[in-house]
Amino acid sequence: MMTVTTNSMSESVLGILRQFSNETAALAERVVQSTAIVKGQTHDFDEGSGSAWLYDAEHLVTNNHVVADFAEPISTQLPGMRPAHARVIGRDPLTDLAVLRIDPQTASPLQISNDGARLGELCFAFGSPLGEFPESISIGIVSGLKRSLPTEDKQAIFDVIQTDAAINPGNSGGPLVNVDGLVIGVNTAAIDGADGIGFAIPADTVSEVVHELITYGAVERASLGVTVARRVVEGAHDGHALVVTAVKANVAGPLERGDMIIAVGDRQISTQNDLLRALRRDVANRKVNVVVMRAGIEVTVECRPRGVRSFG
Repeated sequence: MMTVTTNSMSESVLGILRQFSNETAALAERVVQSTAIVKGQTHDFDEGSGSAWLYDAEHLVTNNHVVADFAEPISTQLPGMRPAHARVIGRDPLTDLAVLRIDPQTASPLQISNDGARLGELCFAFGSPLGEFPESISIGIVSGLKRSLPTEDKQAIFDVIQTDAAINPGNSGGPLVNVDGLVIGVNTAAIDGADGIGFAIPADTVSEVVHELITYGAVERASLGVTVARRVVEGAHDGHALVVTAVKANVAGPLERGDMIIAVGDRQISTQNDLLRALRRDVANRKVNVVVMRAGIEVTVECRPRGVRSFG
């Protein structure tokens, strides 16, 4: 029988901790070089600050709420670089994302994870908390997925990531990365009065919205002209489905209160975020088939969703 001494076990544990510490420090060194502090002055002459990260050589990603009230020019600064002016080329209040254009940078852009966040995985939040402590990092885990985050205009951001990595004022807009340094989210908010509850916009939303903002300067969506809500529905996937709760005057087609939305075009629908992604630029003001379950019968109705453009 092999005997393992306490000292050898301690050395083994120390070795693991030392390796983890070294790898975390190396990750921090890489990511922090591509994380910027953002500062500006509002039209009321108040000072504000937040964080951003390098998406490509000429674009920074941040939160809409960081820059929405800033008068241009906006000041940005990457570690070791001089402050530089930036301008907003597009922002999307519905997902709280914005893109800034800057002069070409030599730092390496961060890469967005194709796999997104996993519940329980380690994550690291980067940014400039309080606008006074640039090049900061905090560690935590992904403590929740598919949360709904209310916004000030009574909308909600769907499928956000919950984390216990410290997110303080000023961290907003900074990257939330995994152990490989891939962006799994954009730090967005913390809950007042709670300890260790922060939220980040998920990677898949970031990928779609940032591409739209860079390409078009705005996100164009489409509206079915109905109000929907997640409801408990017997036989539905995971026991819930998206149900029409009200029909507006500008309804896009023969939809009815109580319809359970199954698909829009070729996209299957089970959540608000599914519907939000299905109602994009390519279906705005065009005919599209919407499949619903009505009184236990699957029905296909032809709709023409009305185009709705976000801030450009």
